[in-house]
Amino acid sequence: MNKKKFPKAAAVIDIGSSALKMRISQLRKGEIVDLDQLVYPLSLGHEVFTTGSISFESVRTLTEALAGFKNLIQEYGVTQWQVVATTAIREASNRAFVLDQIRIKNGFSVRVLEDAEEKTLIYSEILDLLNRTGDLTEGYSLLSYIGSGTLGIALHDGQNMVYSQNAPIGALKLHDMLASIEEQTENFDQVLEEYLRAMLNYRPFEMGHDIVNIILTGNEAEMIAHLCHAELEEGRFKIPVKRILKLYQGISKMTSSKIALHYQLSENEADLLYSALAIYVRLIRLTNAGFVLSPKIDLWDALMRQMLLPKQDAVYFEHVRSNALACAQTIASDYQCSQAHTQVVRTIAGEIFDRTKPLHGMDRKQRLLLDLAAVLHDCGHFVSVKQHLDATFDLIRHMGIYGMTDRDMLRIAFVARYNEFYEPQLRDPAFQQMSEHSVTEIAKLVAIFRLANALDKSQKQKIPQVKVKLSDQQLTISAQTNENVLLEQWAFAQCAGFFADVFGVKPVLKIKQTLI
Repeated sequence: MNKKKFPKAAAVIDIGSSALKMRISQLRKGEIVDLDQLVYPLSLGHEVFTTGSISFESVRTLTEALAGFKNLIQEYGVTQWQVVATTAIREASNRAFVLDQIRIKNGFSVRVLEDAEEKTLIYSEILDLLNRTGDLTEGYSLLSYIGSGTLGIALHDGQNMVYSQNAPIGALKLHDMLASIEEQTENFDQVLEEYLRAMLNYRPFEMGHDIVNIILTGNEAEMIAHLCHAELEEGRFKIPVKRILKLYQGISKMTSSKIALHYQLSENEADLLYSALAIYVRLIRLTNAGFVLSPKIDLWDALMRQMLLPKQDAVYFEHVRSNALACAQTIASDYQCSQAHTQVVRTIAGEIFDRTKPLHGMDRKQRLLLDLAAVLHDCGHFVSVKQHLDATFDLIRHMGIYGMTDRDMLRIAFVARYNEFYEPQLRDPAFQQMSEHSVTEIAKLVAIFRLANALDKSQKQKIPQVKVKLSDQQLTISAQTNENVLLEQWAFAQCAGFFADVFGVKPVLKIKQTLI
């Protein structure tokens, strides 16, 4: 093919649990237009969920298929592409060997998406579509992406995400886990519902929120929509809840063979239909919605948009930032953190971060981690006054915050765990498994956070704002107040030494007393 014929083209290859997929698209007059799509069935997920690893026979099949995909990319003259992998490779015990074989045989560097990254990319596309169609009734919305091996669920209050969780369960994994039980009972539907009720125990979604919208999508979404006689309109299906409940009721007492025969499906499709519908019904019962909105959205939609639209990266980051902060603030409220205190600490920490960029060289992502640490740093007091720093660390590292990976949450937890009495000991065993770069980044964020937190040690907001000036050998933080700030001055002095050790600049606090 003539390479000049397809300028501004890109390719996304998605190594999924049930299939290897590729999409080649082009930007034309500001719109993304598909040039080609390929789907190659693969059962990587089934292998991983049952044996824990991917066989080398499957690796051989995968690399051979990728070779064909790469040839097509070259025929189209595509110069930018991205290869991503999700649950199957993410959870495979021999993941490193699989990725190495792909690198050697195909020349692809695979980006293995963490669960939170995958779901956030999909949610961003869902919200963009539904905001354009105007489908959402005012009030709370439950969003969920049901994958082969994982399930993401989030609560949207009409403005932002206020809760976000991911569960290690999907339609394929659910079937593989409980398949042996199905053979032992005629009441498998009851067993399945009990298991889902225990696994998907989303208490935040049952705390009096009137959830009026439910948005469900995933691998089986289109099949369910067709079986419920729903038509695709403006990029989404609108399925009456009653039809989904009726469909589930009809198949719940049927074997996979009977489901396949009755609905003209393969037996594999029938297995996944049953599991996916059971999850749908469990989530529907958390809401008061009359319709399920099911956008025809795939992971590659978000990835392609970021590759072909220059401004999309900034738009997506702002989406993550605003929703992550809203989610963190909801959690901080649940743990009865002082909003006034955390806001002051966040404001001062942000001012120090922005004014010391020549010292730290960090970017907007690290600024967000600092913001989130400031919002969440007092959560541990809810659990333990005596060991509140350790409690804070343990709580944060296991929290679900919209758009934040496990690695992000660990870094936030480290930043929030130190106060004027405690500073990071870089030889601590907790840091031994982290890269030197990550440890250095954490130390820099801790140094900034401790200074900011010290300036509201009394939690009375005596110093609501500061001015920060950086010179060659000194960081001057100036403030005006008519309050007694001896406690804040003492705490600041306790934290100044570590800041100087990290940045080589001495922080100095200058307080100007004002008249009442």
